[in-house]
Amino acid sequence: MRTDFRRLEEELAKGKTRPFYLLYGEEDYLIKKAIEEVLTALLPPQFRDLNFRSYHAEETTPQEIIGACNTLPFMAQRRVILVKDVHNYSKNELGAFLPYLKSPSPTTSLIFTAEEIAAEFIREAKEGAFHLGRPLQGEIPYWIHKITKELGKEISPEAAEYLQEVIGRDLLGIENELIKASLYVGDRGRIELKDVEEVVSELKIATIFELTKAIGERDTRKALRTLGKIWEGGEHYLKILGMIARQLRHLLVTKEILAKGGGSEQVRKELGLSNPYYLRELSAQVKNFTSSALQEALLNLWETDMRLKSSPLPKRLILEGLIVRLCRIL
Repeated sequence: MRTDFRRLEEELAKGKTRPFYLLYGEEDYLIKKAIEEVLTALLPPQFRDLNFRSYHAEETTPQEIIGACNTLPFMAQRRVILVKDVHNYSKNELGAFLPYLKSPSPTTSLIFTAEEIAAEFIREAKEGAFHLGRPLQGEIPYWIHKITKELGKEISPEAAEYLQEVIGRDLLGIENELIKASLYVGDRGRIELKDVEEVVSELKIATIFELTKAIGERDTRKALRTLGKIWEGGEHYLKILGMIARQLRHLLVTKEILAKGGGSEQVRKELGLSNPYYLRELSAQVKNFTSSALQEALLNLWETDMRLKSSPLPKRLILEGLIVRLCRIL
């Protein structure tokens, strides 16, 4: 899903500010960066002690927040009020903010953050609503290079590609690994593939292979146990689904290339892979699946994606149901 972060950056670069910002979505890194960007644009550091307040929704009533918004700034032009995790407010509590948002204080900027929020509230926020979801796969190289530059380093194309393979679209995870790689290389200005391989854990790759291997062996118990391991590692449910989908797509492409007489080098080029461990495991696992079964499995993943976004059932239960079905299909 495309993110609104660049729209926010462009607005702030032009000097455009708003009395209300709604920063919502599942990408924690982008929400963190968006808060930093807005604060930098609105409030110089020397004025923040007296004119910046941060609250958590579950600990603060709407009336307290509105009262803080209506307080005049001290020795500065603006106050900034940040309220985190407003998805924890009830519908009525969110509704209590609507009169204020229709006539906000001219000397305050109010920032809300949320994982998800009702569509009607997004409509009320209008252009002040910025969706900060996971970037598209094709946008990840931009973020890898941007984060690396902010750390005062450069990164080789091979290292960036490998990092994307291992971490996926989790920008906070990418930032954490780049910080480690930056410290690892010390005074050297460029991060190479060997540096990333040294510091980045292959646990995520190994675990997703473990899951698809268990599915391919029709070992439902082992597959559910592996899913539990990934879940307990704190991964977002849509990211888990994305990991499974990416793996099955790679298996399908590999299957089709090998069926036409191609080899591992063609697979590497077609999928844009550089990690030899990943290539070896793909070639080994693909023997467990037929092309038609992989296509049916991908259709099941699409249906599960819709269910995860609309069903009131627990997300883990929906994913477990998917795993059981995949063990029967594949």
